[in-house]
Amino acid sequence: MDTPATTPACLIIGTDDHVGAYLARLLDARGLALAALASDGRLLARLGIADAVASVADGDLAAAVADARLVFAIGDGSAERADTLARALYAAAAAPAPPRLIHVADVADLAAPAVRDSVRRVAAARAGGVETANVLLESHDSRFGRRDTLTARIIAAAGSAEPTMTTIIETGPRDWGWTPEYVDAVQRLATRERLVDMVVASGHTLTAAEIADAAFGYFRRRAADHIRIEGTGSAVAAIDPAALKAATGWSASTWGRDLVRALCEGAADRG
Repeated sequence: MDTPATTPACLIIGTDDHVGAYLARLLDARGLALAALASDGRLLARLGIADAVASVADGDLAAAVADARLVFAIGDGSAERADTLARALYAAAAAPAPPRLIHVADVADLAAPAVRDSVRRVAAARAGGVETANVLLESHDSRFGRRDTLTARIIAAAGSAEPTMTTIIETGPRDWGWTPEYVDAVQRLATRERLVDMVVASGHTLTAAEIADAAFGYFRRRAADHIRIEGTGSAVAAIDPAALKAATGWSASTWGRDLVRALCEGAADRG
């Protein structure tokens, strides 16, 4: 295992995902020594922090978990990532001074059996005495986010050099936030005196039609000329971020049209 001069205070599993990469940037800015389970390093390099993060080989995972004070495991819906989390939980339980382990996953990915299994494993580890928590993120995006999200597909259509008619199914109002802000909430939850499971949400919703209007407006195009929104969507229970703010002092500052504008500005960077 490659190690920096200082034993890493934090280990991140999943820096190949924008959540893990932005979390690494935040923790580095706050002066914490970092290690990450080996990935291609592309996002860390694009964020300018590749040299600040020690790379941990998969075979050294147990030792890295035992050395860390905080472990962040970013779920991605895959069985492989769920297996890595399970090994990290086992290593944490066996460590002489067990670290805290925070499992971070998207609410939307709870449809994946692997993510549901991970949530249950974290709860079981907590019942067994390991300090753990599940932190679930409502819909969020960034310039390095997935290309198949609602926001990504609409913004790609809006900014296309050769726009064609695109059809999008209306979701109805959904809570949306800015990933680089959400990782601040994750870090605050991880350093509370007592860990609690929590949902991170902005408390502000967008419909597909509202995203389209803002995105096409940014590129000075009429949404109606290039995108067809079908259906009316469905109503879901509103997310109240009051509990999160009470627990951490965190609240979203980028939402609504400001969020769409930020995503449009970074559209060319999306992987």
